[in-house]
Amino acid sequence: MGGSIQVSRLFTAVLSGACGLFLTVTPRNTGAAEEWRTRVSATLQSIYDARRQAGPSTNSSTAAAGGVDNAAVGMGTSANMARFDARGRVEADVHYSCSSGAPTATLAAAGLSVSGETELSPLCVVEGWIAPTALPSLAAVAGVTRVKLPSYARHILRPSLKSTAASQATGAIDGNALTIMRADQFVAQSGGGGGGVLVGVQSQGVASLGTIQGRHELPDVKLLTAAAGGSNSQFADEGTALLQEVHAVAPNAGLAFCEPQTFVQYTACLQQFVNAGSTVMVDDILFLDQDPMSSGSSDAQAIGQFLARNPNVALFTAAGNDNGSYWEGSYTPVSVASQGLSALSCPGSSQIDNFVNQFGAGANQILTITPSVAISVPLTFAWADPAGHNFSNFDVYWKNTADSTKSGCVSTAALPGAVITQSITLYPGTNILYLATPNVSLAGKFLKLWVGGDGLTALSLPTAGSFVSPQAFAPGVISVGAINGSDGLGNNIEAFSSRGPITIVFPSPAKIQAPVLVAPDGIYVDAAGTYFSSSLFPDGNFYGTSAAAPNAAAVAALIRGAFPNLTLAQLLTALQTGAAQLGASVPDGTFGYGRVDAMGALDTLPGPTITSLPDISIDASSATTSAALPFTVSGTGSLHFSVASTNSALIPASVATAGTPGVAISPSDCGATTLACSLKVTAAQYQGGTAAITVSTVDGAGRPASATTHVTVSNPQAAPPPPAVVVTSSNRGGGGSLSLWEIFAATALALSRVVSRLRRF
Repeated sequence: MGGSIQVSRLFTAVLSGACGLFLTVTPRNTGAAEEWRTRVSATLQSIYDARRQAGPSTNSSTAAAGGVDNAAVGMGTSANMARFDARGRVEADVHYSCSSGAPTATLAAAGLSVSGETELSPLCVVEGWIAPTALPSLAAVAGVTRVKLPSYARHILRPSLKSTAASQATGAIDGNALTIMRADQFVAQSGGGGGGVLVGVQSQGVASLGTIQGRHELPDVKLLTAAAGGSNSQFADEGTALLQEVHAVAPNAGLAFCEPQTFVQYTACLQQFVNAGSTVMVDDILFLDQDPMSSGSSDAQAIGQFLARNPNVALFTAAGNDNGSYWEGSYTPVSVASQGLSALSCPGSSQIDNFVNQFGAGANQILTITPSVAISVPLTFAWADPAGHNFSNFDVYWKNTADSTKSGCVSTAALPGAVITQSITLYPGTNILYLATPNVSLAGKFLKLWVGGDGLTALSLPTAGSFVSPQAFAPGVISVGAINGSDGLGNNIEAFSSRGPITIVFPSPAKIQAPVLVAPDGIYVDAAGTYFSSSLFPDGNFYGTSAAAPNAAAVAALIRGAFPNLTLAQLLTALQTGAAQLGASVPDGTFGYGRVDAMGALDTLPGPTITSLPDISIDASSATTSAALPFTVSGTGSLHFSVASTNSALIPASVATAGTPGVAISPSDCGATTLACSLKVTAAQYQGGTAAITVSTVDGAGRPASATTHVTVSNPQAAPPPPAVVVTSSNRGGGGSLSLWEIFAATALALSRVVSRLRRF
């Protein structure tokens, strides 16, 4: 989640040894009793073995706190390290064959405390907590294909690049982005502001949501808990910041929030958004333990399956802040001797590496970290072996140039798959990085390497392609890069914004467009009194692709609010075609299709049209309603009508029911499902003269098209004379009436009598 973890919190993980790595355990071939190991990941096997050796009382304090007993398990810190509950149970994902149905009850009987499930073929998983010693029973359940750690969410950090501005930003929330994306113009014209659309946000934490709502900067928010057990962080507010952005751009849209901790919970949040009525969703979450070589990974296919089941959903995801920390290319081995090196070997490994990859003109990459203290960062290394198979034996080395004892190594030879993701510790300054093998047999194999990112690390010879989370690999997902919006222009790509395209090898070689769009970051959000304040730059602004993604999603909400019946393909085409083109070609790997532009997207959608209307003559001596005048309308979405009149006494300026003064339009669904329509004009009774009547058809974005008819009304009926004033009297026998002169005479006589009496006094 972009910006929600403070960079300073990364600086605390310092290892005393040379490297903090996962110890991998190859499944042992010890007969039928150990057959369960073939379906259990190496990490969980390590936990099982450690608990068996330590005895049943090993519920360490770290496990009780939800962490892991690294000493017992032999792990380093990792974004994907095992997690334990207070009872010492480990969290696990149990994969099963989608064709066999979920064995939930049987798994529960085997000891799994089920917390959630997902069934998005080919990803069928039951997630829960299990005593490590019960793993063999869990793996033995019929239909189980794999038991592994969950894929844990990693929050996209804000980059560590600092603004030189001396003062804090102020002003309207998301102000620069509103003008750069012309969202303010869209709202002023349409008046809709995303009304009728629910935007679902997945990020980290809304701890201070009430504080922001108390300032009337956010409306009510649907707070959802992932069905698989996700919960809101108590000390994080990046979700609060993203919600502020969406609301600023689309002020009438509804808002929902869900915070997942695992990929299973992520899919549960997506489904809860759908159940709540959301059609626009956005996240800024990474899942790192994926195969970046394949668009056919189970997680990427699961997202594709979700979108196929919900074809109206527009899903946006932050591209990541990893440009400069990524390299991909074919393995080009050169001998260590040619580089003045001795043979290399990972500690504890019997493999001797005599060849290293040649990066450009050199045989190594220089990996620089910007912090002045040791940091723990993720490393992902993948090679082009088929998913679930490993025919390679690469070793990855790094060594600090100032202190050769501060080094480390990752060995891939014993891994069951073709990707490894784990945390490594890097020390201040520069580090030399090598990719090595014993011989040249793997020459030409395609490789991917990602280390750190978020502005914390930099490779000397980086390449494009730095997308590592499965969302960007799924068809239909809209990845969003960041352009700097702090200057009010938004023409420059952020140096850290991930570049594409994504190179895949499986199931067949291809390139995936990424990013799809870019949107402004460097925007103002109100973080006063929240846990997000320390995540802002010195200029007080919010930077990173995490800030960009909700801006793009909110513009989609504006378009969808105005035109709710647009298909996803139509919506995406409007956003892409209407984007401001910033690259030399469209799309490219830097800006995608361009910078999101609300008015540009609107201009790609056909505006309303209405055919001309003839002038009308009405002979009011026989009827005050004209003959039916046929006309045709067209446009995007449902149209509605308005009427203007230069003589409202003759023809009222209103859309009226048939037979009443004004303009009646038929059929009732004209402009919605019927485009060939007719109208009748009805004049006010007893009125004659002329009027210019303008009939306008208006679309959901407030765009009108008009046609005018001049109406002449002749021979109006004469209005009847006013009724006589009648006064009844009880002084005339059987009743009757007095004429007006009689009333005057009686009044005069009464007055003369009063005057006569007064004179006597």
